[in-house]
Amino acid sequence: MPVRRGVAVLAALLAFPLLVIVLVLGSTGGPQVAPAAGAAPVTAGLAAGVGAAAGGPAWARSLLAAGGWPVTICNVGAIVAWERAEGSTPAWRNFLDTTLREPGSHPVNSVGVQAYPSVREGLAATVATLRGGAYGPILTALANSDDAQAVADAVAVSPWGTEPFTATCAG
Repeated sequence: MPVRRGVAVLAALLAFPLLVIVLVLGSTGGPQVAPAAGAAPVTAGLAAGVGAAAGGPAWARSLLAAGGWPVTICNVGAIVAWERAEGSTPAWRNFLDTTLREPGSHPVNSVGVQAYPSVREGLAATVATLRGGAYGPILTALANSDDAQAVADAVAVSPWGTEPFTATCAG
């Protein structure tokens, strides 16, 4: 009997990382993944999935999951277009160029855009900045999740500082 229990525990331990990967990196066109009840507001540790360090769709999905926003093809398209509009570098681990100072971060330009020690810290800082009170229209557009250009338009008129850009519902 102890062998069966050990096998069951091992199977559960092996299945959990796969579940996390499926939830975080799941299909952008499929069902939306809501954060688990009682989950921490920023789950960047789980969200920093495969490929997130390079930016693009993987980082966009990680940001959306970390912030608890719907992971849809339109939201991913909006975040990827926003990344391109910012023109950041992977070495900064800050694809939307937030200026929020965090332990271990340092400024990389004259406006105070920060470089973070890891993708996890960069994701957490970006989520914290978006939730910081000045970005309600962006959060509303992300929550609506069906119009990439609405997110882009909300960013363009926000104090974030990004020039207007075009976004489509394509990853």
